Amino acid sequence: MSIEEPKTIKFQLMLSEGEAKAIDDWGSANKIRSRAEAIRRLCTVALELDSHANAIDEAIGYLDAESLMFVERVRELSKRTDGRKNDSIALTAIRASENLFSAVNDLTIDLDTVLGAAVAIRTADTFDKAVEALRENRRRLQEISKALAAKRAKARAERERLRYIDFQNASRWIEDAVKLSESAITDADEVVIGAVKAWLAEAKAIKARREQEDLAREQERQRQRDESQKSE
Repeated sequence: MSIEEPKTIKFQLMLSEGEAKAIDDWGSANKIRSRAEAIRRLCTVALELDSHANAIDEAIGYLDAESLMFVERVRELSKRTDGRKNDSIALTAIRASENLFSAVNDLTIDLDTVLGAAVAIRTADTFDKAVEALRENRRRLQEISKALAAKRAKARAERERLRYIDFQNASRWIEDAVKLSESAITDADEVVIGAVKAWLAEAKAIKARREQEDLAREQERQRQRDESQKSE
């Protein structure tokens, strides 16, 4: 759709009395000068809504499914008896919150686009100005969507990179090393560096071990799912 396009297409449109009255009332309420102009604007709003309808419906469905999946996953994790149960529940909650926040952002942008289109079409002085406002609103929301996607991707990458790393444990390593050292605090540089290296070595080992444990656990869950599907 372009505001530069000449309006040369004519066609006949049959309306019922109720439909005509509803369009005229809408046009009058929004100070639109003619029935043709009102119909043109309503068609534009409808096209904008239709272009986002599937995305809105999918986002709502995803929110529902993700919420249910989170509840089921926490219920499953709660049955575990190992020492990492709480860590696993916390990680699941973090992932679920990120997924839900992402879906809400996308849904908000789609709704903002549709509602912004309705407001622009309803309030602009002319149809061409309405289309221009619609285009500017779409451009702005695309920029926001792109920025949010980049931010989410960065947060996910950072979370995976630092997964299983216990930074509080680093402070305990440093504290214990300084306390046990006979060096004055002003000369404790090497002691602190040594403690950080020791903590980092331990953190790497813990991370590698837990990644292997999670992989084995996921493979077992997949095996059970496969067996369940075969039995069905």
